[in-house]
Amino acid sequence: MPDIAERVASLFDESRPLLAFSSESIKEIPEFGSILYTVFLDRSEFIYVGIGGLAGSDVKTRDPRSRIRQHIQGRRSGDQFCIYIQDFYVIRDLIRSDYTPRKGHLDELVRNFIQSRLTFRFIVFQTDDSDQIVRTLEREIQSGLYLNKRPTINFSGRE
Repeated sequence: MPDIAERVASLFDESRPLLAFSSESIKEIPEFGSILYTVFLDRSEFIYVGIGGLAGSDVKTRDPRSRIRQHIQGRRSGDQFCIYIQDFYVIRDLIRSDYTPRKGHLDELVRNFIQSRLTFRFIVFQTDDSDQIVRTLEREIQSGLYLNKRPTINFSGRE
């Protein structure tokens, strides 16, 4: 089994396929454990690092698919990732257009953006401490500790 640094590096390995935010991609994610995932804009720009499969008292009760499923829906309520996508990308496009507000339209625009322009890679951890492992790795990637890469929209530290 590769060490953690090698596993994290695989999130940026261009020879590994990127997955679309779709119900088909959900099937690629194991049914239990915790995941660490990286998100790319237009298949190239690293914009976000996230984690899933945190809830549950033991590894078998953690659902690593739930977070990706939530992102696919594009609903901004309760999903910081979807709020970031709105703030950084969708609003910018709206400013340039003739927008007519209607109920649920922003969520629809966010969902369409996520499903058409974003892709991801993930690694899974299936140990009792998987939730702690992915939390730590997420913070380390946000601060640029791995491969000197930091996400565009949820980095930590100074820009």
